Amino acid sequence: MHNNLTPVKIAGGGIAGLAAAMYLRKKNFKVVVYEKESKIGNSRHGDFEGIENWIFSNSIQNLFNVIGFSQNQISLTPVKKFLVHSANDKPLKIKSESHFFNLVSRGSKSNDLDSQLYEQCLSAGVQFQFGKKAPSDSSIIATGTRKASAYIYGMNFKTKSDNQIHLFLGRRFAPKGYAYLIIQNGKGTIATAFKKNHESNQDLLKNCMDELRKLDIDIYKSKAFGSRGSFILPLGFKNKPPFLIGEAGGFQDYLFGFGMKISMISGLAAGMYLAGKKSHSKSLFSDLNKKRKISFINRILYERLNDRQMHVFAKKFSTSDDPLKLLSSAYQWKFKTLLRWISFKNKYEVRTT
Repeated sequence: MHNNLTPVKIAGGGIAGLAAAMYLRKKNFKVVVYEKESKIGNSRHGDFEGIENWIFSNSIQNLFNVIGFSQNQISLTPVKKFLVHSANDKPLKIKSESHFFNLVSRGSKSNDLDSQLYEQCLSAGVQFQFGKKAPSDSSIIATGTRKASAYIYGMNFKTKSDNQIHLFLGRRFAPKGYAYLIIQNGKGTIATAFKKNHESNQDLLKNCMDELRKLDIDIYKSKAFGSRGSFILPLGFKNKPPFLIGEAGGFQDYLFGFGMKISMISGLAAGMYLAGKKSHSKSLFSDLNKKRKISFINRILYERLNDRQMHVFAKKFSTSDDPLKLLSSAYQWKFKTLLRWISFKNKYEVRTT
């Protein structure tokens, strides 16, 4: 258990680090977050992302409550339907009675998730040191991706088009990945998320833009952005400080990259350990490890699909009475999952570490 009088030092002010910081501060610990950027969310671009509702049984609202964040001060937009474009077929409509994910914007502006979490941490008494390297004795490491194996290229823009969400599957848009278009209240994001390949990144984004024109989307005040991700999965986990959380510890969704909830849960688990709730922490980390292993297996299986198989995959969801339940079932740890893990863990093109 950490001494309440000695500040808990956290390296990195992303959402995982902020989750750990808030939980510990609510437990009356002194907390100092060291962030290399000049402000929280500075490395993001105001683009839209989703907080999934299918990997974990707990809602994001419940998670915010356990950590200590006030949901009323966080902008969330539930999404229950979207269109999927694949294999040059007619777009498939996928809808659910419950929401698939909560839409948020990422960045440093007042309506961005990163900024909103930061402001709550600041109000709670968390201290921040900007533009400084974290001390070597930091108890929590939340410094993000170490090695890139996937990339996102996209564009944010203003538009007068109606709110809508589209998913694009196939090699033309994103080899071994996917592309997406999100429009919400006059703002839009179009992006391609793909594995390393030998094709021109501009060609992929251009193909996405061609589809956008077919949808008759008006665009103005556009600005390009880029980011990266990692598919490096640690095989072991050290359940004691210093904790590597978020992407720094490989806590992410390896299938589709919906990693915000798993990142925040890893921050919560690290905070619980330091607050003396070691059994709760161990249980959370155990569940996180299972979920990320499952998503790693799902990623390998997904990469084996050709464009036509991806269409069949999407059609199955569009005709399902409960597509959210179908998606959730892909993240259940079963005997078949264990056998696949044993078979796959050392056969991936990006090795586990």
